[in-house]
Amino acid sequence: MLKRIGADYEGLGKIFGLDPLVIRILVNRGYDTEEKIRLFLSADETIFDCADGLPDIGSAVSALERFRKEGKKIRIIGDYDIDGVCATAILLKALKAYGMEADYVIPHRILDGYGLNANLIEKAHNDGIEAIVTCDNGIAAFDEIALAKEYGMEVIVTDHHEIPERLPDALAIVDPKRKENTYPNPDICGAYVAYKVVSALLGLNRPDSDFEELKKELLILAGFATVGDIMPLYAENRALVSYCLAHIKEGTNTGLEALIRATETMDKKVSAYTIGFILGPCINATGRLDSADHALQLLMCDDKNRAMKLAQMLREMNEERKDITAKGQEDAVAMVKRQGTPDPVIVLYLPDVHESIAGIIAGRLKEVFYRPSIVFTDTEGEIIKGSGRSIEAYDMYEKLSECRDLFEKFGGHPMAAGISMPKENLEELRRRLNENANLSEEDLTPTLIIDADMPFGYASMHLMEELAKLEPFGVKNEKPVFARKDVLITEAKLFGRNKDMAVFTVKEPSLGDRTYKLKLFRHLIEFHEYLDEIHGEGTAEALYRGKPASVKVAFYPEINDFRGEKNIEFIVTDFG
Repeated sequence: MLKRIGADYEGLGKIFGLDPLVIRILVNRGYDTEEKIRLFLSADETIFDCADGLPDIGSAVSALERFRKEGKKIRIIGDYDIDGVCATAILLKALKAYGMEADYVIPHRILDGYGLNANLIEKAHNDGIEAIVTCDNGIAAFDEIALAKEYGMEVIVTDHHEIPERLPDALAIVDPKRKENTYPNPDICGAYVAYKVVSALLGLNRPDSDFEELKKELLILAGFATVGDIMPLYAENRALVSYCLAHIKEGTNTGLEALIRATETMDKKVSAYTIGFILGPCINATGRLDSADHALQLLMCDDKNRAMKLAQMLREMNEERKDITAKGQEDAVAMVKRQGTPDPVIVLYLPDVHESIAGIIAGRLKEVFYRPSIVFTDTEGEIIKGSGRSIEAYDMYEKLSECRDLFEKFGGHPMAAGISMPKENLEELRRRLNENANLSEEDLTPTLIIDADMPFGYASMHLMEELAKLEPFGVKNEKPVFARKDVLITEAKLFGRNKDMAVFTVKEPSLGDRTYKLKLFRHLIEFHEYLDEIHGEGTAEALYRGKPASVKVAFYPEINDFRGEKNIEFIVTDFG
């Protein structure tokens, strides 16, 4: 659907020196006045060290100051994803710079599960730990924190997840989702919450601070986690990520520099996409296939040679993870197709799939079939674990709550969830979820919002410079979507290790004979099915033998810099 919102595109364009098309995109995102546009385009870095209104921020800082005076042994307990790893690194670097004795534990995804558990508390007690600081977890650890108190340990919680019915009895609970919060942005990641705490502790807002280089490094880590944890990129988050992208290649963090080199992105522009789809997955892969300790060691490493070895290992693990995921996704999609018309809610049991990629596969099923999808995998014994991903019309957390009696544990939010339950309850869960789905055909039909019907020839280098001012793109600041119909593909070639990328030579017959390059990186199978459906069986195969085909495509222009020669090419984001 083409989005049409009335506004003075020409007038606002003259005020800001921007193409009316760029103004239209801003208006489509809700920035429809001069004041809103000016605020969007400015990046106020003074907000980074503001924590006014964050619940218990003062209590957390006071407790940490006391811990240092008393010489307490502190343990940081994080999480095994990119946000938890970056948050742990931020706390560890800052507390050591403050002269405190601190170590860390990142739970093992398979052995420990998410967040605090009784075993981690027991181990901390046996190791003589006197205080625990959590990051990216802890808000729901009521029983575990009570156990820590029984052992005489004091606990500070820093988290950003939704607030449960009862809060744990901790010294301080810094979480922007608490109802007491008056901080203007509740949508910050766990690593940025950790940054806010240590910024207040170290006085990073002071112009005479002794920690300028450390501050830059910690902000880069917080921005890196903001992208990796898929936080909305508006206001402060957008400014933070912009800061991260501007400084990430400066070598402030030896480990990140090594990872950029290992993934061969040092000579390319590092964007939010680079973090989200190239660098970030390398950090996450360690927690999926082995231990996230490897990722934390990389971020804490100051030795360039060792950092490079760690970075190469992380890259190799991510390649392995991608291969495993691709196979799992392929099997899952084929299984659903064999079942005929998919249920309104897809519930799939894949006993041989590694539980760490169940959520990725569920996300893929949601993309292909546009239905809420839950993928279960085996664990030891008769308990199976599931990970779900949802669509806008279906509140997964609410619907799963109606089946709470079937689960051992579950948690999540409207768009995603995690479940543990006896295997024998699987069919009952599938039955209940589908009987109570209340999803219409309209709900199960994906809608793509188009910003503009833009001819390929309109994309100039000048326009590309102006579009870059809207970056970084992400949640709530989505990359603009352009579209064209009656696009004629005159040549098609497959590339990539698995032939999973297509490059098309296209032209718009109504606008002359000039040709353009389109690239399709994902959904090739669906694209081929789409061609056969609209033009007849065998069209996709014939396309690669030189027979032209007409398509409708959604796309985004990008600059391809090859050996110093810059050209605009178009990345296909959808079709149909």
